[in-house]
Amino acid sequence: MILDQYGQPVTARHEDAQDMQGGWQLTGGIGGPVTLPQQVRLLGALSRADTQRAAVVAWYLNPLLYGAVEVIKSFVLGTSVTYGDHPDKTVQAVMEEFWAANSFDTLVERWFTEHLLLGENLTIWPDPKRFTRRDQAARIGQYGVIDGQLKFTTAPGLPDVVESIDIAGKRTLREGEYVWSAHDSLLNDVRGWPAAGRALGPALAYLNFINARTKVHELASRINAVYYAFAKDEKELNAKAGRFRNVPRNGAVLTLGMHPETGKREEFEFHIPDLKAQDSAVDAKLIKQLLAVALGLPEHYLAEGGGVTRTTADSMGEPARKSFQRRQRTVWNWLQATFRTELARRYPDGTFTTKKGSRKRVSAAQVEFPFNFPSLQNEDLTALIAKINLVARERLASRQTMTAELGYDPAAEAEKLASEAKEAETNGPNPDPKAKKPDATPQAGQ
Repeated sequence: MILDQYGQPVTARHEDAQDMQGGWQLTGGIGGPVTLPQQVRLLGALSRADTQRAAVVAWYLNPLLYGAVEVIKSFVLGTSVTYGDHPDKTVQAVMEEFWAANSFDTLVERWFTEHLLLGENLTIWPDPKRFTRRDQAARIGQYGVIDGQLKFTTAPGLPDVVESIDIAGKRTLREGEYVWSAHDSLLNDVRGWPAAGRALGPALAYLNFINARTKVHELASRINAVYYAFAKDEKELNAKAGRFRNVPRNGAVLTLGMHPETGKREEFEFHIPDLKAQDSAVDAKLIKQLLAVALGLPEHYLAEGGGVTRTTADSMGEPARKSFQRRQRTVWNWLQATFRTELARRYPDGTFTTKKGSRKRVSAAQVEFPFNFPSLQNEDLTALIAKINLVARERLASRQTMTAELGYDPAAEAEKLASEAKEAETNGPNPDPKAKKPDATPQAGQ
């Protein structure tokens, strides 16, 4: 069985794959040479539920995996995902009410965490038989998928298109009542796999490596010195050993004996264990590299600076930024599907505008909601200002996009600007703090 750092079992052993338990592998590998037929058998031995449980346990107990997941979340989500302004007032109202009712600023982080650890997510709406009001935003939930009590019905001839989901025989979710997302769903399988699944083996191996090194140091700390003593029997040996049970703390001289006839001397030396620190550093780096590759992270994102310079860090970070952009798109797709489902629930036959002044109207399934993600560009202030000026001059992006690029929340800043403008109309403009104040000192003759 596999154990965590506290010696507790994580998953059970699979009979068909002695080196794989719940998706865990030895240092990311399989423990020895494996033939192609063996790999085919390993595919059937993988357990999705065990892999998901192992990922959750590792996220709670394994600092390396937890830190790596937090790094990914910090790049993809930043401090928070925000929403902007939509030209259709109905769409804007639904978006604001739905966002506030479900605290999407925190719900997005939970969804993305489950995406990394579970690879699956089932977002469900209230039972339409119980919640019939369309003038209020619905409270949605995130259903746990590890228990495996989900049964999927797919469209005829389309094995990867879900039509309905049965939850433990208690409720059947149909179109408009759920949003299902799955990562790495292959081979006509609608189910997904943890996005961080391939990093579980290296994360566990690194923790075991540290624990082994700690045990070596602990063992070495128990032996402070070695005394090579002359002794005719065990009694004499114990008597001599008693002299050095407590090494003097006052700098006193240790007295040892010398054989009067042969001149051989007793020896006493402090124990300095050879722990091969340099070799262990290489081993630790290799394990971290496996985890970094599995998650698409550069080494220096995992506290492994080494000889990385700013130039090499920028070049190494470019593939990671592309990976973060794909993950942002995954979150964006879930947000679009979720808000479109809510819009269709409240206005099943409604049509909505896409641009101000445009007569074109589309259904809820075609509405694109404005969501803003943190910028992934590694630019200094001068380069960022030049970029914004170019985009504004050439009219290549909206003010909302440019505001988000600068790190501000477009919707929140629009409300603050409107509030300041209203306050200025009521109380007058704020005085310029740099303006020279009139001299209040009375002049002669006044």
